[in-house]
Amino acid sequence: MEKFIPEPRKRSNAKLIGRIVLKMGDITKESDVDAIVSVIPINMDVGGSLNQSLIAAAGQALDEFILDNIFKPRPGDTFVAPGFGLPVKNIIFVVTPLWRDNFDKEDVHLLRCYRHAMELARNMGLRRIAFPAIGMGRRGYPPERAARLALQGVMDRMQDDVGEVRIVCDDDKVYNAFAERLKKLG
Repeated sequence: MEKFIPEPRKRSNAKLIGRIVLKMGDITKESDVDAIVSVIPINMDVGGSLNQSLIAAAGQALDEFILDNIFKPRPGDTFVAPGFGLPVKNIIFVVTPLWRDNFDKEDVHLLRCYRHAMELARNMGLRRIAFPAIGMGRRGYPPERAARLALQGVMDRMQDDVGEVRIVCDDDKVYNAFAERLKKLG
């Protein structure tokens, strides 16, 4: 049975949605944002394509930073790293759950990833943040479900001081899931 997570109250959806930008591309190439978000699984395996791209772009110092500074992560936790060789100052890592057909409250954990990243960005005074499609690759979330949770988490924590939230997709199916969800919300 699917766990119901209520949609946020309609507090000027148009105003919030107007600050969400959806694009195709490589998140490691985003240079006009204050931070990009990446994922760390609980087992700290950074072998996924997103993290391998980040390490290739940022340099080995990023991998060493992760190993030296992230301990016993739990789903939904967030960590900040400097951008190292990337064209941004900050990387926000979120600890992602593994999709197992709602066996272990994965929806709540994925929602926490987006909410906590937004809260951290706001607390750091960041105005523009870029997210990948968290949970949809090796973590196995269905794109429509993950897009719904992603946008709900972002909109739940978006304040006036955040100017832009960018969702960077590297796959047409994922992009279309986000585009459909934005269309329904708008």
